[in-house]
Amino acid sequence: MAWLPLVGTVMSLVTSKGIDAAQQAMIQMDETNQLLLQAREMQHQEALDNRSEVFNEAIADRSESMRERGLLEDLDMSERKIDDRITKEWIGLIRGQ
Repeated sequence: MAWLPLVGTVMSLVTSKGIDAAQQAMIQMDETNQLLLQAREMQHQEALDNRSEVFNEAIADRSESMRERGLLEDLDMSERKIDDRITKEWIGLIRGQ
């Protein structure tokens, strides 16, 4: 029966080594999970950046179109004013004769 304390010591070493190995495995699994989460987050951020870039380009194109439209409207208004002035001059010439 002298071997009984030896068995207890061996069992505690095996058990502690098993616990240590299990803890290491859990830590490694957690680290792997964290890396996967970071990779997903980077993918989502890249997708958001791409969408943001596309959105900014669309807004810039729309702003340019609105600016061009404003310029065309201003040009149209100038032409109408010139046409009105010419029409008034013709009316004045016709009445004056």
